[in-house]
Amino acid sequence: MTKMEIRNTIISYLECEEASYVLDIGAGTGSVSVQIAKQFPHLTVDAIEMTESGIKLIEENAQNHALTTVTAILGKAPLEHLPSKKYDRVYIGGSGSNLTEIMTWLEKSHMEAGTIVVFSVITLESLNAIMSYLESHEQYSQLEGSMIQASRLEPLGRYHYFAPLNPCYVIKCTYGGKNV
Repeated sequence: MTKMEIRNTIISYLECEEASYVLDIGAGTGSVSVQIAKQFPHLTVDAIEMTESGIKLIEENAQNHALTTVTAILGKAPLEHLPSKKYDRVYIGGSGSNLTEIMTWLEKSHMEAGTIVVFSVITLESLNAIMSYLESHEQYSQLEGSMIQASRLEPLGRYHYFAPLNPCYVIKCTYGGKNV
């Protein structure tokens, strides 16, 4: 599950206030999708997850929060059966080493100029793949990023300390379309 500190950064970067349709790729438990739908009830959120256990958790989380705007979609992106909808926000929390294929699919069928794309990764190799892709495709602009290193208060005998969480890289860009 994406930790609260990371979710808040992701959602801030997505700028959902003016959005209509969000696509969450690699949704896992759906923590990002559910929080987006809770904060922005006007949005439709499609959450792609490749495991049946993840789909079940997304559906349970949405139901527990009485959210009807989150749709869990079983499969590994890119998906052939995804409705031909244009998303104005895309969050990629897991690409399964298919970054180029996913981005090409999104560019061809599911994004328009102005779509905000946000990635979160924990490995340097994944971060490098994202940066290389964005640098080699001129249609992406307004690049921003953060490395989030958070710690949480934990008991340590009679004392307390801040236990570190794994750092996470969050990258944001704007898709400009084919003619940029």
